[in-house]
Amino acid sequence: MELISHLAVNYLLNASWQIVVIAAFGALCCALMRRGPSRYKHFAWVACLSACVVVPLATELVQVYGAGLASPMAGVPGGQGSDLSANGRLFLNFRARSHAVGFPANLMAVAVWSYAALLLLRLIGLGWSYYRTVETRKRAQEREMTASLLQVCKTCAARFSLPPIPVLCSLEIRSPSTQGLRRPVLILPEEFFGGEICEQDLLTAVAHEMAHIRRRDFAFNLLFEAASVPVWFHPATRLVRTQVAQTRELACDEMAAGVLPSGAHYARSLLRLAQTMLGAVRRARSTYALGLFDTHALEERIMNILSTHNRKWARTRLLVGVSVLGAMSLAICGFSMRVADSARSDARPFVGTWETRYNGHPFFTLNLKEENGALGGTCLHVTRVEYVDGALIPGTDETSQERITEARISGNKVELKIGDSDPILLEFTLTGDDTGDGKPIVGESPEGVPPPKKAWHFQRVSRIR
Repeated sequence: MELISHLAVNYLLNASWQIVVIAAFGALCCALMRRGPSRYKHFAWVACLSACVVVPLATELVQVYGAGLASPMAGVPGGQGSDLSANGRLFLNFRARSHAVGFPANLMAVAVWSYAALLLLRLIGLGWSYYRTVETRKRAQEREMTASLLQVCKTCAARFSLPPIPVLCSLEIRSPSTQGLRRPVLILPEEFFGGEICEQDLLTAVAHEMAHIRRRDFAFNLLFEAASVPVWFHPATRLVRTQVAQTRELACDEMAAGVLPSGAHYARSLLRLAQTMLGAVRRARSTYALGLFDTHALEERIMNILSTHNRKWARTRLLVGVSVLGAMSLAICGFSMRVADSARSDARPFVGTWETRYNGHPFFTLNLKEENGALGGTCLHVTRVEYVDGALIPGTDETSQERITEARISGNKVELKIGDSDPILLEFTLTGDDTGDGKPIVGESPEGVPPPKKAWHFQRVSRIR
């Protein structure tokens, strides 16, 4: 349970800022393609939605992978001075750019249970919407179609290379919609069967819904809704999902407008249909059926139809944008936040100033203190060491002070990472109330010099309150 809590909070911490970056980049990418076909903008927003879910998860995997594979690097040549911090890396850690955040146990429990409640609430909402969709489909019935409606359906199916699509009538909806995964159906309000809608408006509505069927939007909409559940509560995720839905409608408009004599004819029909249906659509209950006015972005849709689209370089811009999004997603995986590992253990036995000496002079001093529930502090150490008789000894009097960037406590042992670039990894073990052994983690050097066998003996010289 403790591990699950840490993983969940880590996911939330990283999602909180990474999704904002991804959404901002998606807006910039689509701004560069503002005059391009809407299907390309839709694809870009779908890629952003995928990144919103995958990038925090990938960051979590990088953290877990890095924590288990802190691999030692080059060793220390005997007889020759070796840089301890500036030029030599004692280990390579994938969590080098990870910032530890201390969380009290109670706060973590509240965060985890709140997140679980939000997920459960979302799943219940999705289940209810799907149930409403299925029930609407079950209660819809076949009805005799007028000659004009029959001809419009045949024309649109032929235009989009679709087999004959079942057309049903429903008293529960006020806007044309499509449903179905393997066997899609077109569901129309009863007004469409009574001759109250002119043929051009029939053509507009049916062509738009047939475009949804041609693009398999019903199935993709279900997939996107289910996949975004882990981050659905984030405001930036809501923005991305809204843009996915709106660009989907714009893409269908562009396909459907090709069935009519011109885009202006399509826009006028869309306005006439909106005048009679939009008010009722807003009062309709939520389902997964793809309706004609579900996104309530009528003005943007009409402006998009009437504007001139520049298809030149549109695909190239899309490929460049998605490639940069992928590269950026990989990059931000390396800059992450995580729950401090030491929050799981008591840091107080390690707090204080610890020294290890050589010939009576200190050369490696740890100043450990508790910071926001995590173990932190600084380290003052010599910049060069030498390998002599299985031990590392100081090779210079020059010192450097660096921050302790990570501390992982396990019982009476703590693994310290000292410094940001070219960090030092030190395994420190308490051997008494005020004594401890420190073992620098160093791999075998290319010259064949083995890692040090002797630990440094530390003495606590003061306690920091």
